[in-house]
Amino acid sequence: MTAVRAAHYDAATVEAFFNPKVVAVIGASPDTLWSRQLLDGLRGHGFQGRVYVVNPSRSSVLGFQSFKSVADLPEKPDIAAVLLGAKHVPAMLEQVAATGCKAAYVLAAGFEQPEPLAKLRAQAEKLGLIIIGPNCNGYINAGAGLHLWTGPINRPYRHGTVALLGQSSGVLGALCCLTWDRGLGISFQISTGNQVNFALTDALNFLATNSDTRVVVTYVEQFGDYPHFVEAVQKCRANNTPVIVVAIGRSEAGRGAALGHTGAITTTGAITRAAIEAAGAIPVDTLDEALDRASVFAVTPPRSWRPVRTAGLISISGGWSALMGDYFADEGIETPPLPESVTKLLPGWVENVTFNNPFDITAQIYGFAEVYFQMADEMIKHEGYDAVSIMFGNWDGGERFYAPVATWQGRIQKPIIASCIETSALKDTYRDWLDSDPLPNVQGGQALARGLAAMRDYFDKPGYLPQGWCNDKPKRWKGPAVATFPDMVKPLAAYGLHCAGHVTLLDHTGKAGKGKPAFPAVLKLESPGLPHKTEHGAVKVGIADDTACAAAVKALTAIAKKQKLKTWSIIAQPMLDLSDSLELLAGVVHDHVAGPVLTLGAGGVLAELFDKHAHALCPITPEQAELMIDRIGVRKILNGYRGKPALDTASLVSTLVGLSQFAYDHRGSLQELDLNPIIVPPAGTPTTLIDALARFD
Repeated sequence: MTAVRAAHYDAATVEAFFNPKVVAVIGASPDTLWSRQLLDGLRGHGFQGRVYVVNPSRSSVLGFQSFKSVADLPEKPDIAAVLLGAKHVPAMLEQVAATGCKAAYVLAAGFEQPEPLAKLRAQAEKLGLIIIGPNCNGYINAGAGLHLWTGPINRPYRHGTVALLGQSSGVLGALCCLTWDRGLGISFQISTGNQVNFALTDALNFLATNSDTRVVVTYVEQFGDYPHFVEAVQKCRANNTPVIVVAIGRSEAGRGAALGHTGAITTTGAITRAAIEAAGAIPVDTLDEALDRASVFAVTPPRSWRPVRTAGLISISGGWSALMGDYFADEGIETPPLPESVTKLLPGWVENVTFNNPFDITAQIYGFAEVYFQMADEMIKHEGYDAVSIMFGNWDGGERFYAPVATWQGRIQKPIIASCIETSALKDTYRDWLDSDPLPNVQGGQALARGLAAMRDYFDKPGYLPQGWCNDKPKRWKGPAVATFPDMVKPLAAYGLHCAGHVTLLDHTGKAGKGKPAFPAVLKLESPGLPHKTEHGAVKVGIADDTACAAAVKALTAIAKKQKLKTWSIIAQPMLDLSDSLELLAGVVHDHVAGPVLTLGAGGVLAELFDKHAHALCPITPEQAELMIDRIGVRKILNGYRGKPALDTASLVSTLVGLSQFAYDHRGSLQELDLNPIIVPPAGTPTTLIDALARFD
């Protein structure tokens, strides 16, 4: 985990940064694409502040008056957009700071390597400048018409409630286009590039309290200071602002591309997802999915948000209804039957209408429109539905059937949404109408299902890392750098973990132990220099008596000498009856970004059958331990099946929680801890650790 804390700025400083009154654009030229994008955007989106251009060779640039130098500007800029090449940036920042300006946006690439980036960071600190970039396209404050963005955006965008945040300008430009395709609008679009001293986490802290922003979609190439990311997400949640994260690095190719593009060092995909969930954000795999899951948050007022586990839907197409049934099922959203208060209203003469949910009212709706509005109202009021959507899209005159959405939005504490099966199914006249008289609408059936599921997950998965996570001081490890089972018994027992009993029979000094093994026994050669005992035949099982024990000790001593081990001991453990038990493996690895990460998986003969692993950041809660157990698919075994007894799940949960707390407390030194196997016996007997190996820094 990084030891360098990301910069923190007070709210007033950051507010002035994103809401400047005076903007200086330095190095703008009509011959460059980025100058045109930025200046045309400032003009076209209605920025009400003052804009000055600095270009010594021109009197005006694209209709803006140009000055020969920063010193010639008629007033101090609040922010300077520096559109110069990398070699000219340091000198220009000196000139900018000399005016009293405290903020800059730097376009140039060329600072990706650690040394030039560190020099630029040191200069910014000396000058007291906050810098967005380098190597990015800047930011947009849509509500202020502030288009400080040098890259192409090939769709019109409008002011709305979705904030787009990320380190890649190209990705954000694409996301902005996708918001237009979905009829959504943006509050802010902020790229942070190489993050010289203003990081993605700083922007997230700002957006947490921004009144225009309902939901944040962020693309993450590197967490950087992950504890600061956790703080920012927790601040967003405290202000009821969901954070949806697209994190790359699920594949080796993705991690390699990120490394080459921004100098980022990404963690593995499984751990990245665990890190997002631990903080309380919503992880997604694609840009489309990100906006789908943001959609319901974006269009519904926060007072109507709730955990959506059930939904009702009205459609004019049987095919649409069938598709929506599948989409809801894919997301785990139930569709309870229609209540009698709805079904009793349908006129008897109406044919071919089945009372299913999703509810296909067919084209006959035009014949019983007066009853339809009563039916829609009853569905919306029904307590069995956490959300209701009305789906039209390509029928002439259908706009009037969205009236219940307009009537109920914000008046009832559940999402009430207009929808259509796909974006392309929405008539152009509907688009114009929604633009002029907006009401909650989600374009696309899968987007609707994903958006409702995201709202459920927002409430059900608030994150489990405590406030102030990683701000406390780690405990010092007082044992050996490589600790074997005998070294770990007492430290783990202090955290409530139960280790199998053992006696030491002999050690490298030739000293014989005083204890006597209980037969049948397992004998093991324990040594920091022999981490994988079984590969060297250093585990002897089924030792039945003193004679067999003496022979095993002799054989293990020979292995120790052959391997030239400096320190070692031979221990004996009672051989456990595993016939009604479950073998699991658990371990902790110190991730360079997320710190200690707990992994749980099936062990023994089940390892190949249950080839699943669950990951969680430390420390975990009992609820998170239960979720990890569910994710590896062994719940039915724990509950008992086919005459097998139920196993001691409670002690397994306690073991995982205690292990995670030990790893968290020793995060300053623990590099790796392997517990394999963990034995979960029948209920009433504690989960037992048989072997352990740990490495400390």
